[in-house]
Amino acid sequence: MIFHDPHCHILPIGLDLQKLHLGSAESHSDVIRLLKARHASHPDGWLLAVHYDQTRYEGIHLTRRELDEISDERPILLRHVNGHASVANSAALRAAGVDASTPDPVGGEYRRGAEGEPDGVLFELAHEFVTGKVPMPSVEEMTDAILAAGASMASYGIASATDMMTGWFDLERELTAYQRAAELGCAIETRLFLQYNVVFGKRAIGEEALKVAKQRLEATGRSHIDGIKIFADGAIGSATAAIYGAYEGQPDAAFSGQLIYSVERLNSMVQTAHDAGWQIAVHTIGDRSTDLVMDAYEATGDPSRHRIEHAMILSDAQIERLARLNCWVTMQPEFLRRFGHSYLRQLGPERASKLKRVRSVLDAGIRLCFSSDRPIVAGDPRDGIEVAVNRPAGFDPTENISQAEAERLYTTAAAEISFSR
Repeated sequence: MIFHDPHCHILPIGLDLQKLHLGSAESHSDVIRLLKARHASHPDGWLLAVHYDQTRYEGIHLTRRELDEISDERPILLRHVNGHASVANSAALRAAGVDASTPDPVGGEYRRGAEGEPDGVLFELAHEFVTGKVPMPSVEEMTDAILAAGASMASYGIASATDMMTGWFDLERELTAYQRAAELGCAIETRLFLQYNVVFGKRAIGEEALKVAKQRLEATGRSHIDGIKIFADGAIGSATAAIYGAYEGQPDAAFSGQLIYSVERLNSMVQTAHDAGWQIAVHTIGDRSTDLVMDAYEATGDPSRHRIEHAMILSDAQIERLARLNCWVTMQPEFLRRFGHSYLRQLGPERASKLKRVRSVLDAGIRLCFSSDRPIVAGDPRDGIEVAVNRPAGFDPTENISQAEAERLYTTAAAEISFSR
């Protein structure tokens, strides 16, 4: 069986293979023990850890004060398992120039203590700002990471993969690294969606520079630029997905979570990329943000050209609308296995049970495929297929699908979305 992964993060997969993995930690003390051991064995540079998950530790975040006990001089940064939040120690906040006077960015938050001092917990664009201060890997290190990621994915039977956030470090360097990896025989074909801001925003490299880089990349025959990526909201685990109503344990509210952009800004970004001829993929997890993304797509006049990534919370009315719009939807069934505990904690059992309504989406005739979002999860397609066929306890079994359907969504359907621009 030949698999395709139309939504993952190829370069980060390779880079994360070199970082401390906290997936085995089940308590604050476990996290601290693993960090202390890493600090002792790898004493230089930033101490970077991945797969931090406060929902496994009674739902309570570590703060910079606990991390400062390990070191308040060496920057320490724990990236949340969902990739939308992190915890930084004082040295990491200093390196980023963040203090009590630093305002929250639009679309993000520096969580603060009673006196207004950042406590190290970072959400969305605040998390991205501090993470962006980590020293950039060289082109050679990026190339090696892409090759390592390709080898790992090929071992699962994956033939092609789509990186959904190219341009995080430096677009020109990243494109050069993907080009070199392809020339060196990367084990998978790589396809890239570029972050909106590196094409149209303040970090844009310019039309001519992008054209030249694209020509060089695609001359390899093994790497291609496919579209533009936009984030509309956050994630459930960090309570930043934009939802109707409130998260468990929070006061009643009409809306909760974090919209990354205002409605007007999101509409403008989608229209700009659409008019420039790009295929667009928008990350939207919450039901509120998905409504706004569908509004933006519908306003382009040709929503069928574009993609919705995740769509984890869907009402019957939203499913009917997605069918009318005829845009692609990608889902990641493995999330239910890896993060089910988090979803149940954050949404409560009734709402959580209806996440990822694969059966309903297929029955509505929506163009659907599966992907992993690795390195958020391990990324073996067989795990995703197994979960789609037998949803874990606590998740509505009427949304299960057949083995043959699940295999199709990770093979022929995934290939169709990957090669349709």
